[in-house]
Amino acid sequence: MGPSGERLDSGRSRVASSRWWIIAALTLAACASPPLYTESTPPTVMTTSAAAGVLDMRGTYREALCRRLAGSAYSCDGVLRRLPGEPAPDPAFASVPMSDLAGRYRVGFVPGFMAECVKGIITPFADVLTALRAVGIDARILDVGGRGSTAENAERLAVDITASADDARPFVIVAYSKGLPDVLELLVTRPAAAARVAAVVSLAGASNGSPLADRFRSTYELLVAKFPLASCRPGTGQELDDLRRDVRLEWWRRHATAVSVPIFTLVTAPRPERISSLMRPAYLTLARLEPRNDGNLVWYDQIPPGSRLLGYLDADHWGVATPYAEQIPIAAPFFADSVPRPSIIEAALEVVSTSLPGGAW
Repeated sequence: MGPSGERLDSGRSRVASSRWWIIAALTLAACASPPLYTESTPPTVMTTSAAAGVLDMRGTYREALCRRLAGSAYSCDGVLRRLPGEPAPDPAFASVPMSDLAGRYRVGFVPGFMAECVKGIITPFADVLTALRAVGIDARILDVGGRGSTAENAERLAVDITASADDARPFVIVAYSKGLPDVLELLVTRPAAAARVAAVVSLAGASNGSPLADRFRSTYELLVAKFPLASCRPGTGQELDDLRRDVRLEWWRRHATAVSVPIFTLVTAPRPERISSLMRPAYLTLARLEPRNDGNLVWYDQIPPGSRLLGYLDADHWGVATPYAEQIPIAAPFFADSVPRPSIIEAALEVVSTSLPGGAW
């Protein structure tokens, strides 16, 4: 191996060791129960999704996903949980070839918290990008800071989205984890960029934040926010505050009526045996409050008010987005990422496409 190869391996080793160090620091912080609410949490109520103005499209999404999984190694019921009250598919729903979407939309993926910081060794949605590009869809990762606040990342997204002014195709944005608050901030504060967004697919989106953000705050600020990483700028702590439940719920109280772009929601609600071993301490911490959680987020905290519910995935918070076993084979035993990510996203895009004006319905 030449000098350049040695430098590459050395760089990957440093990034990987940084990743494990950060995971270890945050895992240790998850040992005590987090608060479900604080004194600054705005008044809330517990109700059904329908009463909260959520349109239930689970049956239609199931039809789109199961069609893709037929004949594959995946059982549809093993990927998509069938929870009570799921409606039948919309009889007007019609299949749309992925290649037909290429002329209508671009697809942008907004990764989650710290994703930029491990660039070069871990690429979220790498398998999905490959599948979409193979059928001619312009699919890309949009620019956000791994330790950036929602305000900072909204500005970066606005620059990225408006960079190709000569391309009239709007974006369908797949917003993962903290990527959802970043995109929501864009929609209400950057109208020129928001006008170029046709829809948002929230995938394990931190709509209402997580109780873990309060629990991790002091550990993150002490050990992680300023930890030197070549691929991302240091944080201030605001980026984690943006994931607190009281902050997110207050954001919705102030801005819910300003969100006019349709949001389609995929919730991660795995069975306990589908939790990655590295996520188990955080999962068990949240399970003291709510057993249905994905290791980072409680299931109902992933559903934006007034959104269109596509389904509940049997996948944890990490496995739904990133092919860890493929990208870090040595770490495969620590991740539960046997998830058909391309099919999950393609089915969501098909439902989005046929639901929007000019679609097949």
